[in-house]
Amino acid sequence: MSRARMMAEDGRRQALMVAALALTMAWLLAPVALGQEEAATAEAPVDTGLYLSTFWLIFAVLTAAGWVAAMEWLNRDAVAVGEDAKRWNLILFLVGALLWYAGWKISLRGFTVLLLFAMGGLFMVYIRSRNLKVPANYRLFTPEHLNDLGARLLTQMGIQPKAMGVKSTREDRTSIVLMKKDGTTASALADGRRAEHAEAIVASKEIVENAIRARATDIHLEPKGTELQVRYRIDGILHNSTPFPAELGKSIVSSVKVLSDMDIAERRKAQDGSFSATLDDKKFDVRVSTLTSVHGETMVLRLLDSSGGVIKNGLSGLGFTPDMLKQVTGVIHSPHGCLITSGPTGSGKTTTLYAALSEIDAYQRNIVTIENPIEYKLDNVTQTPINPEAGITFASTLRAILRQDPDVIMVGEIRDAETARTALQAAMTGHFVFTTLHANDSVTSIVRLLDLGIESSLIQSALTVVVAQRLVRLLCNDCKVPYTPNQEFLRKIRVTVDEEKTFYKAKGCEECQGTGYRGRTGIYEVLMVTDGLRELIKENPSLQDIKNESRRAGLISLQEDGLRKVMQGLTSIKEVIRVTK
Repeated sequence: MSRARMMAEDGRRQALMVAALALTMAWLLAPVALGQEEAATAEAPVDTGLYLSTFWLIFAVLTAAGWVAAMEWLNRDAVAVGEDAKRWNLILFLVGALLWYAGWKISLRGFTVLLLFAMGGLFMVYIRSRNLKVPANYRLFTPEHLNDLGARLLTQMGIQPKAMGVKSTREDRTSIVLMKKDGTTASALADGRRAEHAEAIVASKEIVENAIRARATDIHLEPKGTELQVRYRIDGILHNSTPFPAELGKSIVSSVKVLSDMDIAERRKAQDGSFSATLDDKKFDVRVSTLTSVHGETMVLRLLDSSGGVIKNGLSGLGFTPDMLKQVTGVIHSPHGCLITSGPTGSGKTTTLYAALSEIDAYQRNIVTIENPIEYKLDNVTQTPINPEAGITFASTLRAILRQDPDVIMVGEIRDAETARTALQAAMTGHFVFTTLHANDSVTSIVRLLDLGIESSLIQSALTVVVAQRLVRLLCNDCKVPYTPNQEFLRKIRVTVDEEKTFYKAKGCEECQGTGYRGRTGIYEVLMVTDGLRELIKENPSLQDIKNESRRAGLISLQEDGLRKVMQGLTSIKEVIRVTK
């Protein structure tokens, strides 16, 4: 269970305890209420306090219910933005308890005023605190938020916002330029259009600009009945952003489809397209895909830094240890051989291959890539996209490339035995081959090749190195908190620390948008195919046999490399566990 979910469950339990306490007190004091009502009929007392009555009982239960709802909302929001949920829950609980006690001592009017001031003041303090930690589009009760909130509420009621005088046009305050492949800008598309179309284009620009400024790699636009949910994938984790009313959401999706040269009338078939975005002199290629769903078309936008991003610094900027970096760079300059990167989707395999290619002199060696799709454009490198629908597959393209006199070949992914066999045969005949494979670790990659039916003699002759990897989030340097881990916890995760060591954990601040993390780095497992391992592969070994031989050869596992980065204060134990479990 994730940390956020656990905290949300804790808050829910606390809220239920509060509700149970309130109802219990009301039930216990019900006889007092009846007695006071009887006394009241005999002699009307002077207003000396808040005497319990049926009205007061109902009022108390409703107040308790509102209190519970407030605790539920505050807990969810605090967890989402990185606030200290336990601290705020405790404050709200204590304030509520004091108000409950005061309710028996003062008049109903006085209690109501005190309730409004105390709870209103508390929530004002909380809103101010949480707004300081999040970007502008995440802030609550700003004019923009209130305007969007009003528009959504009216839409849910079946009322058009314009009919009620709610502002629906958006002033374009963005700095971003969105451009179609033919050079037409989004702003030019908005000129002369109806107000709702122009508003959708401005909203589209806001969505993409906010994503780039938040360092997002993907934007998810998901229709959810009465609204369009917007989510950004930042450092590998999806974060909710401010949603849009459903009608505006449909126009936003249509605007992006126009930018991406898609058919806006086609809503049943999946479509793909692209456009470019320029912000602060930095250009991004935006790949767009649509898919139909129960509530409408979902859309995902992938943001790719045209300048190359991290691959500009080569392998040294990815997080390899000095020893690992020496091993890998020593291999990739060989005249022949094969390097495989392995890991799940989104673990940075292709980025590692691009970084490795950038280390090779493309002006002295003929480098050819086969990709689906091409993510980054490399200087003086022949990059070939595949098209399975047209019969252009990895295997068929690889056979064609071998007739083009290549020195270095990158195969985007090994998906079948034919591609694997052709790639390994190329590695044996004077070419160096880079490729990727879906496998949990480096050892499993070898077993995966054997399971595909690849001859063990071909594997042991062609394979040079396997690099397994994951991406871990880096702790925010502005807010990370030092602590000494519990030894029992370390024993449970099989980590041994010889001395008292200071570790760091996430907290959350404005710089990291309340997450406690900012940026990512890789953790790696570099398996060099030694002579001993080659002899073992000939015998069709088991997974455990390969693991034992790899450990004897000095293999550092993903978990061990992750722990090194924990001890350096770069990431947290929980983050390493999250990506390696």
